[in-house]
Amino acid sequence: MRTTLCDTLGIEHPIVGFTPSEHVAAAISRAGGLGVLGCVRFNDPDELDGVLDWMDANTDGKPYGVDVVMPAKVPTEGAAVDLEQLIPPEHREFVRRTLDELGVPELPEGEQKQDGVLGWLHSVARSHVDVALRHPVRLIANALGSPPVDVIERAHGHGLLVAALAGKAEHAVRHVDKGVDIVVAQGHEAGGHTGEIATMVLVPEVVDAVGD
Repeated sequence: MRTTLCDTLGIEHPIVGFTPSEHVAAAISRAGGLGVLGCVRFNDPDELDGVLDWMDANTDGKPYGVDVVMPAKVPTEGAAVDLEQLIPPEHREFVRRTLDELGVPELPEGEQKQDGVLGWLHSVARSHVDVALRHPVRLIANALGSPPVDVIERAHGHGLLVAALAGKAEHAVRHVDKGVDIVVAQGHEAGGHTGEIATMVLVPEVVDAVGD
């Protein structure tokens, strides 16, 4: 099976796989699809840079993409310390109790506590884009809809395509108006974070709204 998406992305099969694992993403690309690496787990852009170096060396020259998490409007951000203070004590106690019940051992003494996942922050997501533009990435996808227009323009300036998730037809129209190349119609059953419309209903609505 071959569709226009294959020609657009330079792949053999119309299969795009989103994953937090570079090993899975590379395997998808080597097999003729497009592996898209989720970047939200990378707090440190240098770590992402190293992983993309690995992707470059392990995709046999096949195209791959990255997935960032970036709102269209730049929000006010807090530091990691500020975010840490937003976690309710009840949640901390729930986590501690659950780990105890499951027999998960304490971290070794002296091992630093992680800052948590900071890839949701706009500034961190922008650093992911900066890193991606230094690699032969074919696609930048954004899990929060249209990325800021300047990010879309930078990606296009480097010859990259931009994809954005849509949970409603009106989202798809907005994406196209801002210059997004590929709309990913994601229904409610894919985690529920894009809206309440099921995929079987959403896809034809998006097609009617934005066509090709």
